[in-house]
Amino acid sequence: MPTAQILEQLEELIASSVLTNERIARSMGLSVVDWQAFSVIARSDVPLTAGEMSELTQLPTSTTTRVLDRLERAGYIERRADSRDRRRVVVLPRSEVVARFTSDGGDNPYTAIKGTLRSVHQDFSPEELEIVGRYLRAVNLRFR
Repeated sequence: MPTAQILEQLEELIASSVLTNERIARSMGLSVVDWQAFSVIARSDVPLTAGEMSELTQLPTSTTTRVLDRLERAGYIERRADSRDRRRVVVLPRSEVVARFTSDGGDNPYTAIKGTLRSVHQDFSPEELEIVGRYLRAVNLRFR
């Protein structure tokens, strides 16, 4: 049955991804929770408050504050007064950090992973990849 096979493969991919992200985070001197929180901040289209981060990550507010403190000390984010409401403080990813992790440069730990995925993609037609992309978008939307 395709559903059972897909679920099995996704479980294996998730486990592998968690372990890979743990290694990457550790190599940067971060915890995997810190690294994933940074990912949430970097992918956001708008600046986020600590409360919004807590909601998005489902972490307790006290944990979120400590995570943001560590990310700021490590130079991954900055806190600023919200330009629309100066009473609010928002967190923003540092542009040079985002540039590092969106490039295909040697200092991006995901460069090799992206290369492997591009190699796998060569075995599939654009139409097949579009279906996979549509499926993954639908899965991601359900888990937000």
